[in-house]
Amino acid sequence: MTVAMTVRVDKDLKEHLSKLSELKKTPVNKLVRLALDRFVSAETQALQAELEASLAALKAYQAKDPGFENAIQKVVDAEVKSTSDPAEGTVVTDEDQSATTLLRGVLRA
Repeated sequence: MTVAMTVRVDKDLKEHLSKLSELKKTPVNKLVRLALDRFVSAETQALQAELEASLAALKAYQAKDPGFENAIQKVVDAEVKSTSDPAEGTVVTDEDQSATTLLRGVLRA
């Protein structure tokens, strides 16, 4: 099944396409379909090759570190060595403040 599609091209490209259509005695529509088919096929193959290479690299990494134990250990070591972690917040040590004051301070942050 075919469907209609509108495509905008430069004037020069349209003129070249029309001339090619005349010389080859082939409708412009058919030339465009062939060109699009070749383009989509080539791009699909290139993308497939790229994805397969990425998958192979991931599998190679996983083979070096099954279960990701080394990667997990690196994260743990980095956490242990870190002296500040903004995600953990700030410890309030001022015992003179009332619970209400502390709570308001936390809510404003």
